[in-house]
Amino acid sequence: MEHIARSFQVSLSISHPDIDPTEITTALGLPPRRATRAGAPRTTPRGDRLTGVYEFSCWTHEFDVEGASALCVVLEALATRLQRHQQFFHRVVREGVSVQLFCGIFAAGNWDEILPHTLMGQFASLQVDLRFDVYPKEDNTSA
Repeated sequence: MEHIARSFQVSLSISHPDIDPTEITTALGLPPRRATRAGAPRTTPRGDRLTGVYEFSCWTHEFDVEGASALCVVLEALATRLQRHQQFFHRVVREGVSVQLFCGIFAAGNWDEILPHTLMGQFASLQVDLRFDVYPKEDNTSA
């Protein structure tokens, strides 16, 4: 499937009833792309004030996967990298958290890739959910 143009975006997101997002940053050693705290005033990503407050804390880190052609290879590396944080993930999941590894897939045609059961088992043992969202790339070459 190497002949099909495709790219990926992969991010780790944690939604929690009330955790301080800096605790997540410290525990994982990853900088957030965006972090909000329960009870804080709502803002746009650019910082403009919105009405109300955040109902829960949310933290997101975007991984650099530029140039990757196989999502499975990216996920295998991330599963290994995230393994050292297993106790943290288990703790926050017990506290009612959703931990998701979001995979945005941009493909100019059919996307076909096998995710081995061993890889799925690694994410299951971390208690990290996998979320896939596939976006078709527009082909502007046809008249």
